[in-house]
Amino acid sequence: MAQKLDKGPQERSVARAEQHEYQAELAEQAALRQRRPRNRRRTITLIVIAIVFILAALFSLLTLLPSATSSSGGVPVGTAAPEFTLPVYSGGRSGMIDLHALRGHPVLLNFWSESCPPCRIEMPFLERTYTQYAAHGEFTLLGIDQADPKEDIAPFGREFHITYPLLFDPGGKVNSAYVVTAIPTTYFIDSNGIVRSVFVTQLSPKTMRTGLASVGIVIP
Repeated sequence: MAQKLDKGPQERSVARAEQHEYQAELAEQAALRQRRPRNRRRTITLIVIAIVFILAALFSLLTLLPSATSSSGGVPVGTAAPEFTLPVYSGGRSGMIDLHALRGHPVLLNFWSESCPPCRIEMPFLERTYTQYAAHGEFTLLGIDQADPKEDIAPFGREFHITYPLLFDPGGKVNSAYVVTAIPTTYFIDSNGIVRSVFVTQLSPKTMRTGLASVGIVIP
């Protein structure tokens, strides 16, 4: 009987210990439940901030890249192309070219420089397009050099086997008139001397077709 009485306090002590342990476990679980919403809110906030930074970076990138559509900084589409007369320094002919005298035929003005890598890549494509279409009278293609010494134009033309006229722009007056701020830049001018499209980028077959279509010429 004495043994049974001795076990009572011990059992109560164990029970209290288990109760304390259970209460501690409940308190820990409650704390975890309280932290989870905060952690979730923090995660959502970090995701939103990351998205904002990504969108800002994409906007900056698109703003800095050359435009593949009509330029907003040059001669506006739908207005008359500024007139000029420039000397020919390469391309199988010599003398002077007067833009006004070319009325009646669409004209492509390609502003380039020998120090411009995209221009050098673009040149063979322009030459192929010229020999296939423009050389037969569909349109006139003129390359206007930007800032290079005039003595360098003829050797450059021979290096790339250019047969369309490469013109020299003394003092950069024509570049200024057309507000050329990046090269290559190509203006598509219709037979009435009106600018129909402008591309401030290296031309591709797609942009060439688009530009020519804007001046009434359809190529495959």
